[in-house]
Amino acid sequence: MTGRTAPCDARSRRFSREWATRALVALALAAALALAGCGGSDATEAELERLELAFENADVTLGSEVFGDSCSVCHGSDGSGGVGAALGGVDERLTVRDHLAVVWTGRGSMPPFSGILTDAEIAAVVAYQRSTFGDEQ
Repeated sequence: MTGRTAPCDARSRRFSREWATRALVALALAAALALAGCGGSDATEAELERLELAFENADVTLGSEVFGDSCSVCHGSDGSGGVGAALGGVDERLTVRDHLAVVWTGRGSMPPFSGILTDAEIAAVVAYQRSTFGDEQ
């Protein structure tokens, strides 16, 4: 044979491509389902009480840094929204406790930050958002 591929080799390559495509689709679906299951679980009473205590001493400067690093990509650097909700008037829509719970557990397409940010960082970013975007902008 001069440069030609045997029929079984061609079938083998086609099968490999089809298998790889199906495996990639299955992996993507599994990842999407896993991510969908990450957010939205309720915070426990103890977690919320701990976050509320942290909120009482929240560092708004730290909150600004956390917002820039973790929130602005979706909510916009000016809080106007985009992928995430607009934050103008957030203090009118959510109580402090509810706001802390949203950041802790996630909501809709927003991921939970409970395993990513510390209690102090969550409290700080909530304090920052409420002080910066709280009065309808």
